[in-house]
Amino acid sequence: MIPIKGTVSGTAKSKSGMASSMTDAKKVIVFSKYYYSITDIVDGRFSVNGQMGSGVALIFLDGANQYIGTLSTRGLNMLPLGNLPDGENTVIDLSSVTLEGKSVIPSHDPFGKEITISETELNSLRTLDEYYESMAKNIDADNDGVPDVLANKELVLNTIFGLPAGNYGLNSKNPVLNLGDIKYTLEFAGGSALTFSDGNIALSGPAGDPYSDISLWGYRINPGAERGFLASFGRNNNAGESMHPPFMKGTYTLTLNGNQNYTLDYSNIDALNSLVIVAPRLNTNSEGKLISITLDYTLPNGDPVEPASILTNVMLQLVDTNQKIIYESGNDRLTYKTGFSIAKIVTPADISKLMVVGISYDDLLGNTYIISWN
Repeated sequence: MIPIKGTVSGTAKSKSGMASSMTDAKKVIVFSKYYYSITDIVDGRFSVNGQMGSGVALIFLDGANQYIGTLSTRGLNMLPLGNLPDGENTVIDLSSVTLEGKSVIPSHDPFGKEITISETELNSLRTLDEYYESMAKNIDADNDGVPDVLANKELVLNTIFGLPAGNYGLNSKNPVLNLGDIKYTLEFAGGSALTFSDGNIALSGPAGDPYSDISLWGYRINPGAERGFLASFGRNNNAGESMHPPFMKGTYTLTLNGNQNYTLDYSNIDALNSLVIVAPRLNTNSEGKLISITLDYTLPNGDPVEPASILTNVMLQLVDTNQKIIYESGNDRLTYKTGFSIAKIVTPADISKLMVVGISYDDLLGNTYIISWN
């Protein structure tokens, strides 16, 4: 966990010229996909923790648990805690924070100091700002006036993107990129106090122009990580399951057990704006058996990126023509601790019947990308 601390300032001028105050801030909510906490501000000071290797947002609330603003620096409403020169010894002191509109601006900018990130990577992450706007609005999904996390009833919404990428590389032959159509799935994670019985969960929306083709694709109760459930929904677009079209931006209603309604804002993220192409090259020994997989990371336009600045983990799966798994990284995912550049195969694997190399990764916001290479 990475300590993040600071002090709230007195007053500042908002973008509209109106005087605004951070002295009303009494609580800080920190969240990422698998971490959600709420901490009191004491004597104008706050000290919270963020998970290393993830992207975290800090939301400030007043004494009545009403939203004040979200931490923002260089136009980014999150702190990417992936590429830290001091690693687990990093401490981020934001110094004083002031309010401009709904943005909480720190006097100390950690980018380039505690956090290493390039302008290319920043631009990629900036396209996701609306995602965090939506997350800020979703802190009270049951609309009872109290942040859901206080009762372990928080809901986290993210997107799963699936796409064919092209042909994998082999030894001296480089991968060939040929992106196909992207398939979209919405995934909901509920706090430990949220559950439902017999698959009684439904999604409707967006408000004002609801879809008629949303269906439940799967769910798990008590999946771990202090979650009550995980559930995913997709659209068939009235043209078969192969379509998987996107969900438009708007307000959606998640219903548990037929009568528990939760409203959530969703920001439609264009996957190509933040997509990292994880391109595999398979390396074999003299017997033609797989001994390692080298991975390169670029944006769709070819610009190289440092994966630790944008990703949290990478998982690999190789499947043959009989749908048999040849190799799977499983819990041995590539992370900032292992490095992202190479996966070593302990027991050389026969890839004579290899059909697909599947690569999945989570970005710093918790969205999942599933990329297939033939």
